[in-house]
Amino acid sequence: MKALKSHPNLLLRDHVAQVKEAMEGIWKWHSKNLISDKVKWLSLKLASLHDTGKASAFFQEFIKDPSNYTGDFLEKAHTPLSLVLTLLCAKQYSWDPLDSLALAASVYGHHGSLPNLPSSKFGEDQSLSRTLDDFASGPIAKTLKKQASTLDLALLKVETGVNLACSNITDKDIREMESFLEDEIMPVFYAMDHQDALNFRLRTQLIFSMLLEADRAFLAVPNARDLLKRRPRKWKSIWVEEKIGECEDNHVNSIRKQARAEVIKNTINDKKSKVYSMTAPTGIGKTLLGATWALMKREFIEKEAGVPPKIIVVMPYLSIIEQTAKEYKSLLELGGHDVDGSWFLTSHSLSERKYGPDLEESAEYFFIDTWRTELVITTYDQFLLSLVDPRTKYQMRFHNLCDALIIMDEVQSLPCKLWSLLDALFHSLSEKGDSQILLMSATLPSFVSEAKPLLTNYAKYFKSFSRYELYLNIKEKLPIQAFCEDLGSRLDDWLRGGERVLITLNTRRSARTVYDYLRSHWPEGHEKIPLLFLSADVTPKDRLEKIEIIKTNQPCIVVSTQCIEAGVDIDMGIVIRDFAPWDSIVQIAGRCNREGKRGTWLPVEIVDLVDKNNRRYSAMIYDEISLHVTRNLLETDCIIKEEDVLDISNKYFEELEKLKDTGEDYLERFARWRENVPIRELLRGKDTEQYSFLVIQQDPSLKEAMREANDIDDRWKRREAWRSLAGRIARISVSIFARRGFCPEEIATEFLGHWILREGYYDSDRGLTLEGLVADIEGDTLVF
Repeated sequence: MKALKSHPNLLLRDHVAQVKEAMEGIWKWHSKNLISDKVKWLSLKLASLHDTGKASAFFQEFIKDPSNYTGDFLEKAHTPLSLVLTLLCAKQYSWDPLDSLALAASVYGHHGSLPNLPSSKFGEDQSLSRTLDDFASGPIAKTLKKQASTLDLALLKVETGVNLACSNITDKDIREMESFLEDEIMPVFYAMDHQDALNFRLRTQLIFSMLLEADRAFLAVPNARDLLKRRPRKWKSIWVEEKIGECEDNHVNSIRKQARAEVIKNTINDKKSKVYSMTAPTGIGKTLLGATWALMKREFIEKEAGVPPKIIVVMPYLSIIEQTAKEYKSLLELGGHDVDGSWFLTSHSLSERKYGPDLEESAEYFFIDTWRTELVITTYDQFLLSLVDPRTKYQMRFHNLCDALIIMDEVQSLPCKLWSLLDALFHSLSEKGDSQILLMSATLPSFVSEAKPLLTNYAKYFKSFSRYELYLNIKEKLPIQAFCEDLGSRLDDWLRGGERVLITLNTRRSARTVYDYLRSHWPEGHEKIPLLFLSADVTPKDRLEKIEIIKTNQPCIVVSTQCIEAGVDIDMGIVIRDFAPWDSIVQIAGRCNREGKRGTWLPVEIVDLVDKNNRRYSAMIYDEISLHVTRNLLETDCIIKEEDVLDISNKYFEELEKLKDTGEDYLERFARWRENVPIRELLRGKDTEQYSFLVIQQDPSLKEAMREANDIDDRWKRREAWRSLAGRIARISVSIFARRGFCPEEIATEFLGHWILREGYYDSDRGLTLEGLVADIEGDTLVF
């Protein structure tokens, strides 16, 4: 009897055995509560079923020599046939309809994405994306008939353990599977209520995610049996105490210690809650408070269950991620440990794809892609994509979101359209996925119901601070030129007084206008005091370097867009901001007198700027409802002290919840596996005409590295080589929203699919210098 191949140098029976072994290894990263007997049964069935379609003669012909295959690529495809074989097994063995649906969807989707489910029940046309019933008609149905006729079911049983009672599979059998899916499986799904449907989707994603990782494990990792074993790294909560012990004794640190004592007390005393919140004023040290909660919880759980949970820290901005990574790295160093990927990873567009020494490249990339570490620091994009995006490259990480301790920082930055989805998902993750979640912000939306406060009387912490007061000068619109002239009249006093001033604008253009005016009116004798410009027109490399200069606490004037707004640990003496929604105003105010060492009630000035056509810059960036609610809450000319910020924040989010779309439809579509708005569109809005350019002078050797990567013959190695360069590319990239008719060839040269900016169009001080070529739209500041 001839053996079947799964890969050019691997038999199908060996691949199935390896997937099962890898699956069992993945289970050891999780608790017994999560990996129930049902989850184990489903996972092992998936291991046997997912590649059964490879038994067709067409696939076996292809796998002999994939690079020289000249046949029909649809005929060599194996997932549709694997789906039909899965449904045949489900019917023959009378499996539970929902188990059958989870297995069928996972088998069909494991080389692309989880399919949408048939949506006729909801009165909709079929999705443009593939759906689970695609096999029943069109070219796929014709191909299945050919493939099925070549199957040796006795050999399939030997290779995979899948035992079908029939001697062969006919066209009639395939048609009956369509009826089986439509008449016996889908009605059970349609009958589920909203919450049960959501729980079912997440359970399916759990087994799907584990299959995706197990399917690659032995192929990507040499010496897999040894390297894939979990060797937990012992993060210790005492390291936070040791780090705090190094801080000087002052008023702000005294408040931080009080908050830490309360967090410790509530973490020890509350063993039942799963979703927590931390509402606290900026500068109270939420990063270390979150670390205290997570590391203590990890120790408790490991002691009780024997399996330490993974910690996932989620943040919106690159600058905060870099800052937070340094904090966790310093904790490790206090513990006397060398930092490598087995301890923690950062996962975002600028991350270096480095895991640790003595690992082959394929294993290193596999460990990074699957978050095989004890602590992950990542972006909202990556977290939400792993949570809800059906594509395999994101779903491979989903199981890490279960049995996890998840810290969501700066939650106020999430758009309202995600509130309903995240409320439901966080409760499902905590109840069914056995995760615990901490939501942190100075202005915390109440979209997650029943969250347990770690700082019970958080209002007292807001009352404890008297660092700044908001001066609202928004009764009249202020033209940008008049604003510049006012700043110019104050500039000499600021420089003579050694002030640290932050001026935050809403658009790139208005920020550039202010920066250029100040630079052209810079008084003589003050050349050593830096004027720093931060916006999306500046490469991430330059932005991070400038933030480090600001953190030295030397006198400086900073002109920025909102890219410096939330969570960046800088301490300024004077802050001036163009009008914005209330949560953005509070976040920028948190940069003023952050350490409380400059006295009390330092000024944060809010103005209402307009361009030469009397258009508000705020209206170019923010939605009308958020601005309207903010204006209604605030008097046009008044002073608001820091201690009063919390009450206004609560009213602000209450009003938003009444007026804004919180995403009920998005949640319903997700729970029912229907076509949905991409998560990145929800985070950033619909794509506009956008171009990205490389400032190659900032990394001259990158161009040759790109050429070398592109010249690699093997497509998989070529892809990995490009991925390893992604961080370097992102660090020196800037993007623009172009005016109609703009041609990138005017300013850049195309090179291997990228635009390399020509000299003269970028300046490290001013960023992109493309006056007249770009649209008056602000770019995104979220990292992806």
